[in-house]
Amino acid sequence: MKKENVYTSKNVISLVIVFVVIFWLLYSLASFLHESRKIQKEIDAIRQQNESSLQDIEVKKRQLEYLQTPQRIDKESKMQMGKKQAGEQVLLFIEEKLDILPTKTEKRKEEQVVRSDVPILDKWKWVFWGQK
Repeated sequence: MKKENVYTSKNVISLVIVFVVIFWLLYSLASFLHESRKIQKEIDAIRQQNESSLQDIEVKKRQLEYLQTPQRIDKESKMQMGKKQAGEQVLLFIEEKLDILPTKTEKRKEEQVVRSDVPILDKWKWVFWGQK
């Protein structure tokens, strides 16, 4: 039996070429899959943005429908311009906030508390928390 040399230069070069072609095909397949996944993510993001835009449009349509109703127009004219329809009575409720500004007696009390011989700790409590 004659032993043939398996490792000839033709065989080695052909094996290297086959391996290079296989690795090139695998790389091409992997890059194609990566690009398709990236494109699919962009498509999903655009679809989600379209859905949120459609929801915003629906909300704006409902707001527009509400703003165009006669009841709302009548309400706004009554509230902002004080208009009323014939035979209609309007009541105005005015809320007074007198406790916003201190009265003269409260100012005097504050001056007395600050000027009196009160310990420093009590003065600081009064400054920050309004108590003795």
